[in-house]
Amino acid sequence: MPARPRLLILAALAAVGCSRAPAPGGTITTGPVGVKVVSPKRQTLRWAIEQPGTVTAFETTPVATKLAGYVADVAPDLAARKAGKADAVIDLGSVVSKGQLLAVLRIPELLAEEAQKGAAVKQAKAEAEQVKQEQAVLDAQVASGKASVAEAEAGVPRATAEFERWKAELAQADELVGKKLIDVQSRAVVFKQFQAAEAGTAEAAAKVATAAAALKEKQARRTKADADLAAAVARTAVAAAAAKEVEARVGYTRITAPFDGIVTARNVHTGHFVQPPAAGAPLFVVARLDVVRVFVDVPEAAAAKATPGAKATVRVPALGNDEFAGTVARTAGVVSPDTRTLRAEIDLPNEKRLVQPGMYAVVRIDAESADATVLPAGCVLPADETHYVYLVEDGKAVRYRVRIGRTEPGTIQVLGRQRATATTGSWVPFGGTEKVVNGNLGALADGTPVEVGE
Repeated sequence: MPARPRLLILAALAAVGCSRAPAPGGTITTGPVGVKVVSPKRQTLRWAIEQPGTVTAFETTPVATKLAGYVADVAPDLAARKAGKADAVIDLGSVVSKGQLLAVLRIPELLAEEAQKGAAVKQAKAEAEQVKQEQAVLDAQVASGKASVAEAEAGVPRATAEFERWKAELAQADELVGKKLIDVQSRAVVFKQFQAAEAGTAEAAAKVATAAAALKEKQARRTKADADLAAAVARTAVAAAAAKEVEARVGYTRITAPFDGIVTARNVHTGHFVQPPAAGAPLFVVARLDVVRVFVDVPEAAAAKATPGAKATVRVPALGNDEFAGTVARTAGVVSPDTRTLRAEIDLPNEKRLVQPGMYAVVRIDAESADATVLPAGCVLPADETHYVYLVEDGKAVRYRVRIGRTEPGTIQVLGRQRATATTGSWVPFGGTEKVVNGNLGALADGTPVEVGE
C-alpha cells in the first residue's frame, strides 16, 4: 500500500480512538445525546377557511302551464306601470310579487265544460228541492192518514155498542116470543136490527183496516222520498265536485308568480299555443333574489369546521372590497369522493339586490379548535410520508408516530400518538405531561440514550 493512504487510515483510527473508549468485552460505547424537551400545551386555535364560491338565486322556478292552450294576454307589469311605463307588460327583468298574474290562457272547450258542470249543479239542486217539497206533501198526507185511522178506530166502539144492544134486544125478543107475549113478526124486526148492527161492526173494522193500509202506503212513499232526497243530495255533491274540478283546471289558465322575485326569462307572446313542460319550454322563469345562496366547496381537512351556524364572510370582487356577513346555513353532509370537498351553502340577505346570481365570490369561514394540543414545530419530524416525535422515557428517546392537525407558524397541532414500531392499535391522545424532544431530531434513533438539558 502506498505510504500516503496508509497514513490517512492511521490518522482516522487515531481520531476514533480519541473519541470512544473500548468497553468491557471489546465493544465501543457512546455517551447519551443531550436534548431539550417541552411538554404539549393546550390552547384555542383560530383560523379562517378561505375558498372561492359562486352566487346563485335562493330559488329559481320555471313557470310552466299544466294545460295546453293559447296565450290570451301577457299580464301588465304593475311595478313598471307604477313607475310611469303605462304599457309595460311582464317581461325580462320584471319585479313580481307572490301570486301576481303573469299571463292568461284561453281554452274555449274548458270554459264550455265549466258552464256545463255549473248547470249540472243547478239541476241537481233543483231536483233535491223538488224532493223536499214532495216530502212536505207526503208529511201532510201521512198526518191525514193517521187522522183517518183514528176516525175509523173511533167508529169501532160505536158499532160494537150498537151490536151489543141489538144482541140483547134479540135475546129479549126470543124470550118474549117463547112466552107468547110478542109475535114472530116483532122478533123478525129486532133480528133485522141485530143483523144491521153486526154488519156495522164488520164495516167499522173494515174502515180501520182500510185507513191503516192507506197510512202505510203514505208512510212508504214518505220513506221513499227520504231515499230520493239522499240520492238527490249525493248527485248534487257529485255535480259540485265535478264543477270544482273544472274550476281548478280553469284556475290553471291564470299563470302566476310562485314567490317575490324577478323574471329572468320570458318565452311567450300573445296568441302563442303553449303546452305542458314535457312538450314545451316554460313560459317564464322567476328567481328569488331577496336572499341569495353562496356555494363553496370546503376541503376535506377543514370540512369538520364548516358546520351549520359557523360564521362566514362573503366578498364579491365585482362589487369592490365590501364584505357581507353571513353564516353557513347547510352542508351536503358528505365529502365528495371526486373532489375531496364538502359542499356548503351560505344564505346571504340581499334586499338591495346588489349581489347577483352567477357572480364570483370569496368565502371566508371562521373556524376554531378549542382546547387543542400543540407542540413547537421543532418537535415534529416529517419522514416516510408521516410525522414522528421523540418522547423521553426512562432516559431514552422513544419514537412515536403522530397525527397532526392545524399547522400554525411555529406550532403544530397534534391529535394523537402511536409507537413507531406498532402496526395496529389505537391512537393515544397527549396528556400534557409528556417530555417531547425539541430540536436536533436527526441525531436520534428509537432507543437512543439521552440526557435532558436546560
